[in-house]
Amino acid sequence: MKLVVTGESGFDQINVNGGQATRVIDVTAALVSSVNGRSGAVTGLAEADEVQDIAEIAATTVVGPAVDEAIGTHTTATDPHGDRAYADSLLGGGGGGHGLAGAYYVAANDAPTAEKTRADYLCDGTADNVQIQQAIDAAKTAGGGIVQLSVGTFHLAATLTITGNTDEDNADTLTLRGVGTQATTLTMAANVNGIELTNWAMANIENLGIVVAGSGSGIHSTAVLSGNEVSFWHSSFRNLRLNGGFTPTNTGWGMDLAMPWRSAFENIEIEGTRNGMRLSNQGTVQNAGDCTFTRMFIEIVGTGGTAIHVSSPSNNMNQNDFNMVEIGANSTGCTGILIDGAGGGASQRFWGLNAEQFQTLINVANGESNVFDCNYITCDTGQAGNKAFVCGANAYNNRFSAKWLNVAGGDACKVTEDANTTSNCPNIFDGIRLELNTGASATYSKTNSTVLRDITAFNDGGTIQAGLLQYPLSVANDPTFTPADHGLITWTHDPATLRSASNTTTSGTVYLCKVKIVNRSTVVSNVIVGIEAAGTGLTAGQSFVGLYDSSGTRLAVSADQSASWASTGMKSIALTAPQTLAVGTYYVAILSVGTTPPQFSMGAGGAANINVGLATSAARYLIGPASQTALPTSITLGSQSTTTGARWAALS
Repeated sequence: MKLVVTGESGFDQINVNGGQATRVIDVTAALVSSVNGRSGAVTGLAEADEVQDIAEIAATTVVGPAVDEAIGTHTTATDPHGDRAYADSLLGGGGGGHGLAGAYYVAANDAPTAEKTRADYLCDGTADNVQIQQAIDAAKTAGGGIVQLSVGTFHLAATLTITGNTDEDNADTLTLRGVGTQATTLTMAANVNGIELTNWAMANIENLGIVVAGSGSGIHSTAVLSGNEVSFWHSSFRNLRLNGGFTPTNTGWGMDLAMPWRSAFENIEIEGTRNGMRLSNQGTVQNAGDCTFTRMFIEIVGTGGTAIHVSSPSNNMNQNDFNMVEIGANSTGCTGILIDGAGGGASQRFWGLNAEQFQTLINVANGESNVFDCNYITCDTGQAGNKAFVCGANAYNNRFSAKWLNVAGGDACKVTEDANTTSNCPNIFDGIRLELNTGASATYSKTNSTVLRDITAFNDGGTIQAGLLQYPLSVANDPTFTPADHGLITWTHDPATLRSASNTTTSGTVYLCKVKIVNRSTVVSNVIVGIEAAGTGLTAGQSFVGLYDSSGTRLAVSADQSASWASTGMKSIALTAPQTLAVGTYYVAILSVGTTPPQFSMGAGGAANINVGLATSAARYLIGPASQTALPTSITLGSQSTTTGARWAALS
């Protein structure tokens, strides 16, 4: 290090090897050779007995304790301009004794001569991992510290390893940093990971780039699958550039992180790797996650890659927050975001996501309560099989929105593909704006529980499958009367459409009326029907209502109604036991046996097209089995007959 009292823009200043400029307050005039570039006699700067060391060092290059002593004297009372702290942070200390305990400076083979001169470790451009690892190990032995890498390229033949000690109160924090994402570069040998973290490591990695090849990943972590299983925690990763050389045959990841916990990632570029970033929960003791990811860019190459993979093969990778992340693919068959694993990924939050040129944009194969708030997204232009939002059978309570889902001209996109079987917790596709260019098409598939809401389109000539668009409605602007307005759960149709006369009821014949449960699972206790003409001569113990599911299996039945149906009026009939009905379709069954069964309230229609567009097995109104004295335990719906008699029923 050099202290130079010359060349500053102000006057009477010290420049600490490129550090911040500070007024010289104690300099012996007799020993100063020049001030601000002016040589000759210098007077009036200080008394001869003040700070002799600074003046002695002013014209020389010194490394070691003398520098520390000089800087210390210079800032004995205070450090108003931050010179001491800045110089210490750049210089490091460690074996060189530069003043910041536990700091180690490693210079690249192609670093400037001045940087090599003051380095604690000097690399030769071959297997530079040896010197860097020595610095890391020295810092860990000292109880933690900083490993500062110089400008230049480091050539590594083996992985750098940062380990913890499973003691969160004595974590030996290690900081590994360069001087810029394109100024300090770690170039890895083929099939070698760049940096490995394990065993509850606590690390700060920042301001550098890593170039990988083959199966190598830029940053990798390994779970300790016994006891406390975290690979790293309370760590930070900032200002990093992880590059795979845009070689399609590479198979590695930018970051492949098993059991990360409570850490921050910021301003990270992953470019030209086969896969972007994987977060994996592999432990059986605890769930990993609780991390934040801010301002990330990921661009992958090679067929079948994945930009972000949240994997939970065991337990649950959960509670990660992604803010302003942009992902893109340069090859076919790629997936933008994949959430899967036997444990299912939960509570991932993506805010302001951009995703471009993926065959599948987002696939929640197994996971719940994840949120995807997308800005601009588009699938793989010119390719078949494009899908935007996919949910597997065990994916539930996930929410998807997109300010702009673009479908290129001539392309087809399946906007939603929902196979959720947990109907109590539907997946919600809400606030999606489609833009279909000329010749484009948009389709979808859903379950009975899928919620499609506020889906609109700016259409420049494409086609959209019927039922996908769902313009926003609210109770305030919807004039339609609903069952809730009448204090009911559901009904076959609005009772305002009923007529006073009814079709004849045949004794012993089962009549089936279809109803729907929407939005959420509901407990049903009663079936409600209307009697327009009372029954006579009804056989005791042979008049009932019941509930069947959409496959024809009986779910519930009432007690005998022969006495009640001998009078007219609205009849609220209790089921023998309340039923919890999931979102879906069901049938109310009506059976009466006697001389003259009652006539039930029914719609004003009777038109032949009352079941238009529906197969018999899914018809709204059916005539079921005849010659019955009780409701059968199951009915083959497709074998019954459709009817124009729209008998009315409701549930409460």
